[in-house]
Amino acid sequence: MSCEKQFVFYAAIVSFELEVGGPGWVKNSDLELVDGRGNRYNNERDKRRFTVRPCQRSRSMIITILLAGLLLILAAGIRCGFALDDLIRMAVNGIKKAVNVLIVLAIVGILTAMWRADGTIAYIVSSAAGLFKPSVLIVTIFLMNCLVSFMTGTSFGTAATMGVISMTIAGTAGVNPMVSGGAVISGCFFGDRCSPLSSSAILVASITETNLFDNIRNMLRTAAVPFALTCIIYGAIGLFGINQVDAASISDVFAKEFQLNRWMILPAVIVLGLSMLRVDVKQSMTLSIVCAVILCVVFQHRSAAEIIRIMLTGYRAGDPVAAQMINGGGLLSMKKVLMIVCITSTYSGIFSGTGMLDGITEYVKKFSKKTGRFLCIVLLSVVTSMVGCNQTIAIMMTEQLGCVLYKEQENSQRAVDLEDSAVLISALIPWSIAGAVPAATIGAPVYCLAAACYLYLIPICRLVRKKNIFPGCNN
Repeated sequence: MSCEKQFVFYAAIVSFELEVGGPGWVKNSDLELVDGRGNRYNNERDKRRFTVRPCQRSRSMIITILLAGLLLILAAGIRCGFALDDLIRMAVNGIKKAVNVLIVLAIVGILTAMWRADGTIAYIVSSAAGLFKPSVLIVTIFLMNCLVSFMTGTSFGTAATMGVISMTIAGTAGVNPMVSGGAVISGCFFGDRCSPLSSSAILVASITETNLFDNIRNMLRTAAVPFALTCIIYGAIGLFGINQVDAASISDVFAKEFQLNRWMILPAVIVLGLSMLRVDVKQSMTLSIVCAVILCVVFQHRSAAEIIRIMLTGYRAGDPVAAQMINGGGLLSMKKVLMIVCITSTYSGIFSGTGMLDGITEYVKKFSKKTGRFLCIVLLSVVTSMVGCNQTIAIMMTEQLGCVLYKEQENSQRAVDLEDSAVLISALIPWSIAGAVPAATIGAPVYCLAAACYLYLIPICRLVRKKNIFPGCNN
C-alpha cells in the first residue's frame, strides 16, 4: 500500500472515531445544566437560572482522539520508511510554525476574561439591548453577534455572551429557535472569520505567510454581497409574527453586577483602533488588557489577587442570571484549544516533511482542472471538515492538500480562498465542534445550522461571481 493510501486509511479510522464516539455530536449525555458557579441543575423551578454547556468529558475527548490520530500518522510514516526521530523532529517543526498563533490564543483568553470583569461586554450588551425592536429583531441579533464576534474574535465566546442573550430575547418574542440560532451562528462566524483577534484568521495568515490586515481587507470585500443578502433574508423573516420584548431587564441584571459607564468601551476601542492602524495584534491586545485592569480597579473595585485569578481561570459573576450571560474567558479556558493547535500542527509538520500527501495532491490538481480552483477548494474543505471534525484541522488539511493549485505569488488569494471555504464550512458540519459547540451553548437545535445562511452564502456568491460552478473554469 502506498504512503498516501495508508494515510487515507488511517484518516478514515480517525474520522470514524470522531463521528461515532467523539465530541462532534453533542448528545444529551454530553451536556449538563450549570449555573454561574458550576452547580448542576436540580429541579424544574431553577431551570431558568441555568445554561447548557458541553461536559468536560466531551471537550477532552477530541484531544484524546487527535493524539490517537497522531500515533496512526506516525505509524504510517514508519511504514513508509521514515525513522521515528525524524518524524518527531518534523512534528516539532510544525509546532514551531504555530508558536505565534499559540501566543495570540493565550493573550485572547486573558483579554476576553478581562473584558468580562471590567464591564466592557456588559456595557456593550446593555447599550445594544434597546435596539432589539420586533420588526428588526432577527437582523439585529445577527448584527449584534457580528459586532461582538468582531471585537472578541471568537465564535465560542460570542455564543456564550451575546448568543445566550439573543436566544433569550428571541424566545421571549416567540421566534423559532432554528431561525434565531441560525442568526446567532451567522453572527458568531462573521468575526471568527475576519476579526484581527480571530484565531482562525491568525492561523490562515500564519500558514499562508500573508499579512493579517491585508487578508481582512480581502475578506471584507468577498463578504460584502453575502452580508447584505443575509441582512435582507433575516430582515424579511422578522416581518412575521414577532412580539415586543422588554430589554430593560437585561440592563438591570448587569447593573447589579457592574458599575457601568462610557469608560467601559475603552478596551474595545483600543483593540479596534490600533488594529486599524496596523499595530501588531499582540501589542494592541496587551494594551487593551492593561486598560481593562485599570477599569477593574477604579470602577469595579477588584483586588490584584482577584484580577490575577480572573486572568487565569476566567470571570465568574456572583449573580446566577448574570453568570449565565457573562461567565468565561481566562488563560485556562484556552488550554484545550492550545493543545488542539499543537497536535494539528504536528500533523502539518509530518505531512510536509514526509510528502505523505504528495500522491493525493496530484489527484487534487487533476480534479481542479475539471471543477475550477475555488470549487475544488470548497469540496476539499467539505471532506477535511467531515474528517477532521474541527476548524483548525480543516484549515490546515485543506491548505496542505490545496496549496499545489496556487503559484508562489498567489499567497493572498490562497488565504482568502481558505477563509471563504474551510473556515466557514467546518461550522456547517453537524458533528464538527466548530458549529455543534456554539449551537449547544446557546441552547439551539443543531439543525439551526441550516438557517446560518451567511456561512454558505459566501462560498456560493464566490462560485457564482467567478462562474466556478461550471466545469473548465480554473480561477
